[in-house]
Amino acid sequence: MSKKRYYYDPKFCRYVEDKWGGLQMVVLALLIAVPLSWIIDRVDETPQEVALKTEKKVLEEGIIEFGNRMEMYARQLERLEESDHQLHRVLLGVEPISEDIRRLGVGGSDPYEEFDRLGSPTGTLLKEAAQRLDQIEGRINLQSASLRDLMTLANEQMDRNDQMPAILPASGPVVSGFGMRKDPIDPAVRKMHNGIDIAVRQGSPVVASAAGRVLKRGSNDSYGHYVIISHPASETETLYAHLSKIDDTIRRGREIKRGERLGLSGNTGRSVGPHVHFEVRDASGMARNPISFMSPSMTPAQYAKLKEDSERETRSLDY
Repeated sequence: MSKKRYYYDPKFCRYVEDKWGGLQMVVLALLIAVPLSWIIDRVDETPQEVALKTEKKVLEEGIIEFGNRMEMYARQLERLEESDHQLHRVLLGVEPISEDIRRLGVGGSDPYEEFDRLGSPTGTLLKEAAQRLDQIEGRINLQSASLRDLMTLANEQMDRNDQMPAILPASGPVVSGFGMRKDPIDPAVRKMHNGIDIAVRQGSPVVASAAGRVLKRGSNDSYGHYVIISHPASETETLYAHLSKIDDTIRRGREIKRGERLGLSGNTGRSVGPHVHFEVRDASGMARNPISFMSPSMTPAQYAKLKEDSERETRSLDY
């Protein structure tokens, strides 16, 4: 049984029972205990707790900085993808990579659920960083594969251009073109002329119209001394006939560069005067008009004049 407490009241000159003393003590105790508990909770931390909190803060700041750097790399990657889409693939005539393929995702179960156990905000930051990193990695791998493919196509295109017959094999006027022509011996007879005739002085240099590999060098009654070069990248062959001399370096299987000398012009075989007979054949062996392969560096007027000369109705110098 609790004891009653009394205090002296000088106003009434007597002792009065203290009815609020206990409650005041309780209130006072609470007013002291609450802030004291907060102070103790903040001050009374072990060194390990302080280190962990500091490490957690540094980790979160590092994750945020890492995320900012990823965004910078992502923007650079977007510029590279745009260049791939609008420039390289257009120049090479390749279909652009579809958006469905570019938006690569991660299938199956959630690969980031382990971060959920870390709590927020650290777990959230780590999960977002991992997701972003995987997306960028997938785009980088896709873009790397695309650039390898484009590099292969570019190299193939360069080889094709290098091996495309593009220049005349001798410096002289085209005196007889591709197509049906009058026979030089009997003008009443018309026959197919499978190449063009370039009028040059005896002994003028004859060069390769394109890069390739020597397929054959030989001599017969029709072409006289001749050289055939294969151009596999452009799926063509070129023939140079009626030569007076074939250079000793021109051997079967030898690599040839465009503009490299093959020999000297002449009047060998079935020929009525010094000239170079030049043919272009496709992969099936069908003769094609050499003028249609001429270099795009010509002006339209130069090409039109050359084409007009090649198609003029004249007698062939071959018979």
